[in-house]
Amino acid sequence: MIRSAIMIGVISLLATGSLRAQDVNYTKQIEAFKQSFADKSIDPVKTYISPELKFFTYPAGATQQILSQVFLNLPALNTLEITESKPGQAQLRYNFMALGERNSKILFDEAGNIIQIELIDNLLEEQAKAQAALAEQIQAPTPGKLGVKYSPSKVEFVSKDGLMVTGNLYEVDPKAPVILLAHSGGGNKYEYADIAPKLNAKGFNALAIDQRSGADFGGQPNETFERAKSKGLGTEFDDAQPDMEAAVNYLAQKYDKKVTLWGSSYSAALSLFIARNNDNLNGMILFSPGDYLAGEKGSLKGKLASIEIPFLITSTQEEAKDISNTLLAGVTLSDSQIHHVPSFEGYHGSRALWQGQKGSEEYWEEVWKMLSIIYPGKLQS
Repeated sequence: MIRSAIMIGVISLLATGSLRAQDVNYTKQIEAFKQSFADKSIDPVKTYISPELKFFTYPAGATQQILSQVFLNLPALNTLEITESKPGQAQLRYNFMALGERNSKILFDEAGNIIQIELIDNLLEEQAKAQAALAEQIQAPTPGKLGVKYSPSKVEFVSKDGLMVTGNLYEVDPKAPVILLAHSGGGNKYEYADIAPKLNAKGFNALAIDQRSGADFGGQPNETFERAKSKGLGTEFDDAQPDMEAAVNYLAQKYDKKVTLWGSSYSAALSLFIARNNDNLNGMILFSPGDYLAGEKGSLKGKLASIEIPFLITSTQEEAKDISNTLLAGVTLSDSQIHHVPSFEGYHGSRALWQGQKGSEEYWEEVWKMLSIIYPGKLQS
């Protein structure tokens, strides 16, 4: 289931034991905290850690080990700024590469030592929930009989920098509407092995591609990734944008019509960047987009206001909060633009639609609704 200098409010302990925010400065502690993210090491901030600091349900004895793992494994910290402060605490806004924006507090004791880091508590709680949910989820698509009936053909085309991109083309009729399917992080075109046949059955052509940011999945290789790696090309999330743009243009030229762009996780975020500058799109279906690429490409906050084509955004319940506070902040959606929040905890990315996934029917209902908006009268029963 993985987007600045800071001035903190100040406090001082008076002889009477009361606190005044203007007397003690937390700058050294916070700068050390930032440096630990930069160094991927606990050492810079270690001096300022209170013996009382502990995380989530873990004992205080595990604190340093957890902190070390957090600094080592979290994505790069793009920015960190204070949004509010008062005696004993500071409200911070973090932006991590590939993780996006987070808002939470750091609490201090009277000596200025850190006694709580809400960010880490929240991440550990999310991880625990995600692991419990993942254990109950379908782990890979199962094409079944429908996959046999609507089997794909392999296609290849050239990305903007000359890299060959591989895809599976599910075609039912050259005159039918066309959907481009882009996978999530660490995946490949097999993510859509039981989704694309269902689209075929409803009268849609679909192309599932391998982006250069991905990996082996479902026993299938990511051929575009392997080529990029062999040529020494970048394989980070933002490096995949030219592959997706080339796929949109390939389909628009092949079928002489506009294309619906479908993204999953990081490719959903890239879809929003692409939509702002590509006239070959008539709509989007976006599973779990986020401001993951703020450090590399700039924040998407509020920029959906400039996108006029129909789109569906859906995600987990937890992700929906971040989507509302970042991507959709200050944006008024039109009648053809839908933000769907699932009625249950939900799933990250297009895996929400896999055959046998509990609750997948709710997501499919939203997909059919959006495709009916983009293509009135084209949805086959």
